[in-house]
Amino acid sequence: MVMRMWARGTAMGAMALVSVAAGGASAQSSGTLMTDPREIAACLCLNQSVQRSEGTVTAARALYEALKKSVADQDAALNAKRPTVDTNDPSGVEAFRLQMEKRDDDQNRVEQDAYPALQSKIAAYNAKVADYGQRCGGRYMDEPVLKSVQKNLVCTLEP
Repeated sequence: MVMRMWARGTAMGAMALVSVAAGGASAQSSGTLMTDPREIAACLCLNQSVQRSEGTVTAARALYEALKKSVADQDAALNAKRPTVDTNDPSGVEAFRLQMEKRDDDQNRVEQDAYPALQSKIAAYNAKVADYGQRCGGRYMDEPVLKSVQKNLVCTLEP
């Protein structure tokens, strides 16, 4: 039996395996067969790397969206509170000023930390997907070799 691997070209793509009967004309004519255990191991490890990277993108996106929502909520609260602030009450004015500073600090975190971090993680993910697609996309894995490799697969951690 032969296994086929490919990478989806979308930003959230991932590897998939599809079984194809050995010797099938369509399987053999549309890609090359990988029989080298090192090559198969490299593709399996690249897939793991893509999946880990997808997780970091998801986490960074969640943080970014949460911060954006927090800033929007703070804006709404400040806009609602602004007309009610008694400018003759120094403690009320100070409390309002502190809320504005917190909102500004959070907006700066969105713009200077969360957004650039998200963009960096997306770029790294896209690079890994492209690398996987170039090295492993549209290729078939010899199933007995694949099963043997999977038994002892050890992927080194990325820096």
